[in-house]
Amino acid sequence: MKKPPARLLRVLFASVLLVGALAYGRTRSAPDLITPVEEIFPGSQRIEFQRGIHYVYGGAGALMGWAGAEEANGYGGPMLLVVGVDTLGQVAGVRVVQQRETPVFWRMVRAPEYLRAISGSRFDSIDYEYQSVVAVTGATISGDAIVESVRSSVARVAEVAFDVQLPLPPKPFEFGFLELTILVLFAVGIVGHRLRGPIRRRLRWAGQLVGLLVLGFWENSPITLAKITAFLTGYLPDPRTGLAIYLLLGGFLLTSIFYGRNLYCLYACPFGAAQRVVGAIGGFRLKLPPWVVRLMEGARNVVVFAALFMAFITLQPALASYEPFAALFALHGTTLQWFLLFIVLTGSLLIQTPWCNFFCPMRTFELVVLDTKRWWQGSRKGSPGPVKKASKAWTGARDQKGGSEQ
Repeated sequence: MKKPPARLLRVLFASVLLVGALAYGRTRSAPDLITPVEEIFPGSQRIEFQRGIHYVYGGAGALMGWAGAEEANGYGGPMLLVVGVDTLGQVAGVRVVQQRETPVFWRMVRAPEYLRAISGSRFDSIDYEYQSVVAVTGATISGDAIVESVRSSVARVAEVAFDVQLPLPPKPFEFGFLELTILVLFAVGIVGHRLRGPIRRRLRWAGQLVGLLVLGFWENSPITLAKITAFLTGYLPDPRTGLAIYLLLGGFLLTSIFYGRNLYCLYACPFGAAQRVVGAIGGFRLKLPPWVVRLMEGARNVVVFAALFMAFITLQPALASYEPFAALFALHGTTLQWFLLFIVLTGSLLIQTPWCNFFCPMRTFELVVLDTKRWWQGSRKGSPGPVKKASKAWTGARDQKGGSEQ
């Protein structure tokens, strides 16, 4: 078997470092549950953990209530909430012990309003309205996690403390307009991949415009580095309610392997489409020197590694998300994201898809997949040629020369 090329060796070294960061993150201390329970029950003197819940005692050993803590997966990873129920069966309070959302996403789900609304309700009469958290914000995954965590915590307290079985209705399998659109876009990409000339260009424009409207402005569901990081850290969304991300990542990976092209970026990516639209308005095609292209590509890989490393060592996938997608598609973003959005859209007037070529983490993952595939094929055939061809074919330098694929 042929020796892997230098770039794959660098990827292997970076992977070892990332595995070490993830291992360190998982060995960190468990979250403190006693403090939030004490905040829910002021005046508590003793807290005991029995049968999966916390028993809270006050002065003279009088029982004050119980507290349950359950975890559910949000957009940025697991979310842990503590719910306290007093001896009268009323919710005494809810505390968020741990959440891994970005500050922007956490503001979007408006958790404090929802949690205050259920305080004071009887444990068996809480109105679990998913839409009360997510309808206005669109942050569906994180909003669902809040409600699911509260529901599960209350159900555990009800079973242990009140001998009441609260039904936890199964989540319905969701397959709707978003999931259907993703499948159609990949189908269009597979067809377009086999065509040439004006027909391919028209299909690309049609696919990307649909992606811009549906995956972008309508659903705000592009692939992000945070979603990839959540998978890599083992925080898998429930496929019954998060099928879209499985379809997107699966389509990205499978088309890269079997077609040698990343059809998501070519036919579905909403941010790529936004750049192409702006570029069509500008009409310029500034060609950068090859050394600038190589420098920008190297900087992108370093940024991707740093983002993954920070997310792994802190077990917060949301920290890896630096893309300006939320700023454009949801009009919510950090200062950095708004700044990047301005730079990229302005640059799109002069340079062809600058984000795709120089900033997008998906290009880094794509190169890893393609180089690995070509090396494996070349090593089995005893020829290193495919590796070199793959490396040259997928550099920004080709795109800067006006290649039709970008």
